[in-house]
Amino acid sequence: MIEDSALSLKKAYEKGEVITLKEAQKMLGESGLIDKLLETPKRSPDTFVGIRAYEWRLLELSEIPFTHTLEKVQNWIELLVDKSYIHEGFSLEGNKDNLLACHNVLITTILIKMGYKDKKKIDSGIDWILKYQSVERGKECTWPGIDLYRRFGGCMKKVPCYYGIVKSMIALNEYKKNFGDSEELTNKLNQGLEYILEHKVFKRLSVDKPIEDSIILNFYPYTYRSNIIEILSLLKANSLMENESCSDAIKILKDKRRSDGYWQADISYMKSAWIDFDIPKKPGLWINYIINGLIG
Repeated sequence: MIEDSALSLKKAYEKGEVITLKEAQKMLGESGLIDKLLETPKRSPDTFVGIRAYEWRLLELSEIPFTHTLEKVQNWIELLVDKSYIHEGFSLEGNKDNLLACHNVLITTILIKMGYKDKKKIDSGIDWILKYQSVERGKECTWPGIDLYRRFGGCMKKVPCYYGIVKSMIALNEYKKNFGDSEELTNKLNQGLEYILEHKVFKRLSVDKPIEDSIILNFYPYTYRSNIIEILSLLKANSLMENESCSDAIKILKDKRRSDGYWQADISYMKSAWIDFDIPKKPGLWINYIINGLIG
């Protein structure tokens, strides 16, 4: 198997090697994966589905160092912000009623990881999480937008969307890493992490079963859904991987290792807009690198 140069760049960057912008852009230019990721989505960004395609593509690109320096990526970031920013956060349909927790947090995380210069807009997304994202059951959310409660099953009902909590804690963690801490942010992050540990990373509270079947499937990068790889990465970043609540999730990952020593992506999502980093069901170099970093 031949390693894509974008993965080589990611490995070198995360090892702390000194990489010049010229060297990085050369490696990105040699990447077949980057060529695919930079193909313009087919749908118009003037629709919810269309602008969401740009969101997904930027979500993937944000996993690869230096992609934010590419002109097309910079243009896409500005397009996404222009279509979604509403002062209180980010809504793909451009108003309060249509703001959904997952899109607000994903866009906020993209902007942090991509080094977006207008920090006030990033702060708006973070402030929304601090004010409105529930990290406990039975707590009433005071956000006035109606789609938060009715669309796609409801993000903030009596039991808040688990993925919304996970993604929100990831955004808070990224913000803390890049911009520093505050008492309010630390308290919210700790509450969310405790909620995740109470669920033993991936389980329902009521029965010893996964919250959703897909949460134990291997895939990378991560969509609006999450999985045990992403959640354990969050917990490891906060020095919680040794917590007993992580043991079942770690065992699942270890048991998924193939006889050839590799891990594989189990599934592909949103094929109309998503570009697979690894071919599902085949030995995966990307997902192998990510999981080895966790439990290798």
